[in-house]
Amino acid sequence: MHFVIFATHREGTGQERAGLSGAFAAYLHDAGSHPDVIVRIGGPTRDGDGESVNGLLLVVEAPSLGAARTFAADSPYGQANIFAELHVRPWNWLTGRPG
Repeated sequence: MHFVIFATHREGTGQERAGLSGAFAAYLHDAGSHPDVIVRIGGPTRDGDGESVNGLLLVVEAPSLGAARTFAADSPYGQANIFAELHVRPWNWLTGRPG
């Protein structure tokens, strides 16, 4: 089952987030740290100026909503309380599927 993870970063966490960005990217790509969750696509969202990162969007494949939520919470950003808001929703992928 696919899920969309949409997170907004807390104000004032830019430096902390930047310091964790490498660890966060490694977490996304390390299937061993979350064997039941596969990251399909994702990336940062930006403010209206198009320059400042204000959150992220991920599409993951997971066995349950709980597993997708745990995946986000266990990430380096989740552990560091970077997220001001975190929404995880089931998603029916209809078009644009890679491969």
